[in-house]
Amino acid sequence: MMAEPEEDLYEVLGVSPNASTEAIKRAYRNLARRYHPDSGGEEASVEHFRKIQAAYDVLGDTLRRRAYDRRRAERLQTAPSLFTWTIQVSQQRLPVVDEEQVFYALVDIQPAKEVRTRRAAINLSLVIDRSTSMQGIRLDCVKAAAHQIVDSLQDTDFLSIVVFSDRAEVIVPSQALKDRAPIHNRIAGIWAAGGTEILHGLQAGLEQVRTFHSDKTISHVVLLTDGQTYGDEEKCVAEARRAGLQRVGISTMGIGEDWNDTLLSEMARQASGRSAYIAHPRQIRQVLQDYIHNLRGVVVHNLRLTPRFADRTRLEGAFRCIPQIERLVYQDGAFELGLLQYDSYIRLLLELAIEPLPAGKQRLAQLELEGTVPGTEEKGRLIYDLETEFAPEVEEETAPAAIINVVNRVNLYRLQESAWRALENGRPDEARQRLEAVATRLLDLGEQELAHVALLEAGRVSRGETASNKGLKTIRFGTRSLGMKG
Repeated sequence: MMAEPEEDLYEVLGVSPNASTEAIKRAYRNLARRYHPDSGGEEASVEHFRKIQAAYDVLGDTLRRRAYDRRRAERLQTAPSLFTWTIQVSQQRLPVVDEEQVFYALVDIQPAKEVRTRRAAINLSLVIDRSTSMQGIRLDCVKAAAHQIVDSLQDTDFLSIVVFSDRAEVIVPSQALKDRAPIHNRIAGIWAAGGTEILHGLQAGLEQVRTFHSDKTISHVVLLTDGQTYGDEEKCVAEARRAGLQRVGISTMGIGEDWNDTLLSEMARQASGRSAYIAHPRQIRQVLQDYIHNLRGVVVHNLRLTPRFADRTRLEGAFRCIPQIERLVYQDGAFELGLLQYDSYIRLLLELAIEPLPAGKQRLAQLELEGTVPGTEEKGRLIYDLETEFAPEVEEETAPAAIINVVNRVNLYRLQESAWRALENGRPDEARQRLEAVATRLLDLGEQELAHVALLEAGRVSRGETASNKGLKTIRFGTRSLGMKG
């Protein structure tokens, strides 16, 4: 007979493993008031209170907590998991010096072979810009893509469609796809008129997707627009952040050159989604199809990476490198990574700054990865101690080729971002120099077309002209996609 798995004491108290002593004490007091047998409340429970007390007896004591953390890490390392990871570090040994050193960790996360491939229901909301500028081929291509999505989803999936201009209208309320003909009719009837106010469309789409949002569904909003919204940008990002915390994803598609790529990228980043630049409307169908393919292949969701850094180590930067290079959102002590597909993997780059440390093996950080199987109680968790050896004399060590490759591509993305910031802040000479450097590095990677665009934009800036929207988006999204080519 198999033994029951040991209950996680941090989960009993509802706190993070990196919670402070004060946070643990506060959580214990709150739970004790709710569940104490003498409280007289409806939740009073002798059994639950004993669990809470036992957890606090361990976690509230520094020495016992430290010993428990070691046992917990060993147990998690040997337990079967839903996913696996490979972690490479830039250097196995570092010199003992009197200055800060940079250290990289490359983390590749894949679903385990044993994880079940039963597909969770997709809970999708399409939010479509129907403003006047969408009239013609743009709206025609969006409608054709929407028709295709309706036919490709399964009967057990849920779909809603929202159109927006100055206001939002729900033309297909969230529903299972048992009768598709009326949905096709509503799509065919979409027409263009009005301005662009993204907030209204986003809020309506999120409201619809929440109708069937649960741990059994993959909930996602896909927003398509070709225009700028004015005055509600901060509220759009706040809505996206709230959706991300609720485990609702948001992906965005910008069509043409006149939309706000900074806004749409940030909305997607806050909600663990993707953003795409659609240079020509005929690309819409394929990009949207790729989005749905990714949702259909999800085997693990609510993926979360919690790093706990040693006293003399700090995080300088954290990037997702596949499918796009982008900064990760660090909030509440963790990175929300979102979804993991059965036929894909997630690649992360962590950049650490290390203050002077004495000789010997030193733990720089502990990484904890958690995730769940949609529609089940199955949870996976992995823990890894990021360590390296410090010595007075260390031979120069070359970082693994994979890390060098990824760091170069991430730094190239950062360089073009700094060029645009310099231009925005009235430093055109600096912007020109950085764009020329971007072009040189792109040529080194064999990206001639993208390098040519960077040189054209550098020329525009040198002549005192404004950078073109098309050039900016081509360079920004082109360098973001370099992660896939590494």
